[in-house]
Amino acid sequence: MKTILAPLRLYGLGTPQVESLASFYCRLADAHQVTPKQLAKVLFNDSSYLSIDDAPELKSIDLDARIFCTHSGRTAVIVERLEKLTGAANLACGTLLRLRGALSRNQTGSSVQRRRWCPMCYAQLADRIVEPLAWWIPQITRCPLHGARLTDRCARCGSYQRDWRIGSVRMLCIKCGFALKSADRMRDESTPWEAWCHTEMLKVLTHIATPKSADIPHRAVDIFLAKAIRLAALEGRPCPVSSETAKMRALGHRLTTIFGMAARCGTTPMDIFLRPEEAVSPGLFESDIDTPRPPQRRGFNKHGYRLCERTMRKLLALPNTTMLPPFTNICSEYAVSLSNFKRKNSELCAKYSNERRHRIEIAKSTRFEVASSYLTKLIEQLQRSGKRLHRMNTVAQMRREIHVSKAIARSAIRVALAKMNASREIQPSDKVSQDDVSSSSQPRA
Repeated sequence: MKTILAPLRLYGLGTPQVESLASFYCRLADAHQVTPKQLAKVLFNDSSYLSIDDAPELKSIDLDARIFCTHSGRTAVIVERLEKLTGAANLACGTLLRLRGALSRNQTGSSVQRRRWCPMCYAQLADRIVEPLAWWIPQITRCPLHGARLTDRCARCGSYQRDWRIGSVRMLCIKCGFALKSADRMRDESTPWEAWCHTEMLKVLTHIATPKSADIPHRAVDIFLAKAIRLAALEGRPCPVSSETAKMRALGHRLTTIFGMAARCGTTPMDIFLRPEEAVSPGLFESDIDTPRPPQRRGFNKHGYRLCERTMRKLLALPNTTMLPPFTNICSEYAVSLSNFKRKNSELCAKYSNERRHRIEIAKSTRFEVASSYLTKLIEQLQRSGKRLHRMNTVAQMRREIHVSKAIARSAIRVALAKMNASREIQPSDKVSQDDVSSSSQPRA
């Protein structure tokens, strides 16, 4: 069968390690030796061959890895067009399209915001880069294959990575070039709730990755929720969901909400998707379901607020030469709300902000004075040697030797050159005035 694009196939069908459609698209661009943006001109072409009736129009802004992995209408159009262009089948198994009738229509909470990866998988990949759909699911915190925690930042510089990078450079940091094969060991353990969500989500992925598995009913979560609320009212038990969640049933539900409902009702998300009527009473078909309690909402952190206030007062008592950390970093360290703390300690926050701004200005002026004195000596050396001042090389030399920023180095160079130009303009006029004075002092003949 002849195809317009390379006839690639989706890896991992029927397993929780099923390849994501975003990874399939990157491999397709790599096979044609073009960038994903260039390949999008073919995919988003409105030709009669790719036209689909009553389908949303694709634009360049739709070249988003999250759209390739979720369950929107544009995801369905991308899947159908890629199947036409490549001849591949079951590309919808690399997305969440099979959960479209059960999840939120605006795809909120269906995928992570930034690209993640498993360092151990990158260390073992050599010939091809295949990234599973599980790396884009928020409930999956560890690699399904190695058990290593998924990371989204470079271990050396801490920068996030772009979604559309193809080839071997995808496994290198875009900023510092460091290999993304090493992981940060700061947070390596999982809570019972994370482990339970991870296990149950892998079951859901296995189901949607199997082409011939049972279809999920369109309003399965709504059916389960309506019966659960009705049964709770009859038995006098508290409602399994909040009133806000019950009001938003028409918009669909997030994966986080579905997993929380399943844990409170003692069932599993797969039972809610496949048999919502029976999932309300899981004891009828399964005797023992080990479901941990979902995390409770965090209460008022009184101890953290006190520590934050005490820390700020201690920092203000330090000498003026000490730089103060940002206010947001202190609040995040003690897990307190930034807006609430500002509202309750407005005078302290204003004093801290003004003091930090003042110390930053002092530090900048000090660094500028150091840069100016360094540049004065450098210009004297260049004048004695007869060499010219090269601005870019001088900026690099100042950053390397006295460790000042590029802006301060450039400012010091501009000030020094302005002083030199002013001295050159004033010297001739001074000489003329001295000649006039000497001639006027001589007696006339």
